[in-house]
Amino acid sequence: MNAFARNLQDLHYRFFGFLTDLLGGLPQASRSYALAEALGALRSRFGYVGRGWSREKYLATMRAFFPQIPKAEAEALVKSYWINHQKRFLELFLMRDLRQDNLDLLVEFEGLEHLDRALERGRGVILPVPHIGNERLHHIALAVKGYPVAVISSKYEDHGRVAQSVKIGASKRFHEVGYPGDTAWLLRMLKGNRVLQVASTAEADSQGVLVQFLGQKILLPSGWARLAKMTGAAVLPSTLLRQQKGRHLLTILPEFQIQAGSSKEDSLRRNVQGYMDIVARIYRQRPDLVDWMSLAVRLDETRGHG
Repeated sequence: MNAFARNLQDLHYRFFGFLTDLLGGLPQASRSYALAEALGALRSRFGYVGRGWSREKYLATMRAFFPQIPKAEAEALVKSYWINHQKRFLELFLMRDLRQDNLDLLVEFEGLEHLDRALERGRGVILPVPHIGNERLHHIALAVKGYPVAVISSKYEDHGRVAQSVKIGASKRFHEVGYPGDTAWLLRMLKGNRVLQVASTAEADSQGVLVQFLGQKILLPSGWARLAKMTGAAVLPSTLLRQQKGRHLLTILPEFQIQAGSSKEDSLRRNVQGYMDIVARIYRQRPDLVDWMSLAVRLDETRGHG
């Protein structure tokens, strides 16, 4: 992103931060969500920027994972994706004011007993959260709820200074933030019995593994499984999914049991595959909240991997 584009991005963030406040902020979140609905509908038609990105690319990605999907349903999913995209964006500004006494305006919780039980063991907890719903609000909501959260975040080095500050600041306001490649930080967080959120569907590193996901081979990271084997931390599947009337449901499922394999590589592949089988069921239930851009990028990376 060149200097002009970064300045334009910063102006965009400043404007929508001001507009969200003008609309009443978190107490009047329905107004911001109504705006996001309108913007999302527009972007589903005209929101494709960047080389190689088009409405057809999103539709092709949907057909790759759901080959039997009717055309009208795929078209509706594109619109749902952009509406969720715009709501996630405005939530960057809405959740600045999140506190324990107003958290229930946005989020309700299910399955916290699994998290409490895992923390009692004192070895930390790993939440490999997929790109569905709102992953950022997921870790912030847990922190506001009172859990000792830590999250791995991009540094957003290609962003403008305002946009970078908004994205990273949204997390740092509530909990610990680390960056990719800092293994010492990861181990320190788990040793401190923190709840470490990572992205299970992020870009794979040099130890990524190929797994079957919704009928496609896809290259995914295995770092969370390596960390769990190294530290004995519990692994819990979890998502935060948008519900009716601007609310979200944060669900934590029973512990995912790390399995042994015939080799280190086999163990990693078995565990990532087993975990993604759980994620696949969630994607099938709520395709309207899937981050289809992320899935398109993963497919491209996998094809480039050979």
